[in-house]
Amino acid sequence: MTSSPSEKSSKPSKGVKAGSNVDLAFAAEWNALDKPTRRQIRRLVRIGRPQENAHDARMAVGFSAYQRSRGWFRFFWLWFTPLMVAGVIAGFAVHPIIIGMVLAAAGNAYLVRRAFNKTDWLNEPLLEES
Repeated sequence: MTSSPSEKSSKPSKGVKAGSNVDLAFAAEWNALDKPTRRQIRRLVRIGRPQENAHDARMAVGFSAYQRSRGWFRFFWLWFTPLMVAGVIAGFAVHPIIIGMVLAAAGNAYLVRRAFNKTDWLNEPLLEES
């Protein structure tokens, strides 16, 4: 069976899952930014720092909202806790340095999650200026 061209155009693209809550306008604006700007925004969000200007702050809030909607963020405690416990147990079996590496990775993951949560209020002064 063949489908008409109008049916093909109504199907979602491969990159966007059916039922996802991706803001397509934000995605287009995000993809229009140059690579160094996107990298700077992502890095400042991950380390929990405010952006430099209102446009970057708006993009950071959108990026953070997108990340908070993803599965790794929503189910953080479901995968974080078992992996941390398993990593520490494996560290005891292998070498004490491994325990430190697991705890450092766990601390970093927790701090990144916290930074995504505080992006909105952290960039609020810049967003109120514009």
